[in-house]
Amino acid sequence: MVLDIRTRLRSNMTAMPLGDRTVFDIEGGSFEGSGLRGQIPPSGGDWLTRTATGSRRDVRMLLQTDDGVTVLLRYSGRASLRDGNPYIEIIGSFDAPEGRYAWLNDIQAFGLGTPVANGVRYHLYRFR
Repeated sequence: MVLDIRTRLRSNMTAMPLGDRTVFDIEGGSFEGSGLRGQIPPSGGDWLTRTATGSRRDVRMLLQTDDGVTVLLRYSGRASLRDGNPYIEIIGSFDAPEGRYAWLNDIQAFGLGTPVANGVRYHLYRFR
């Protein structure tokens, strides 16, 4: 699955005991994968904790499928620089209602992200 997420900076909090915090609002986007596609409505947020070696992510957002089903996506991960380039690794899970997308509830997803203008693009995969 490919997620294209648009974000907007909400807040920066420095000198926090566990690291600086940065909060991004999720403003929207789109997603597409095998048997699944739709829009990401303005919902949720991306909470980062920055340390000297990188950052930790804690993200929650809604996915609205093309046929009107709402699914919650939660993921966490870390971001760092490798050879001077941003490198984002995540692992996540879905909460989907009974019906057509209930199969998502049994998936542990993992993926890689790339910063893009106004957000992040993720490529998500599933363990088989």
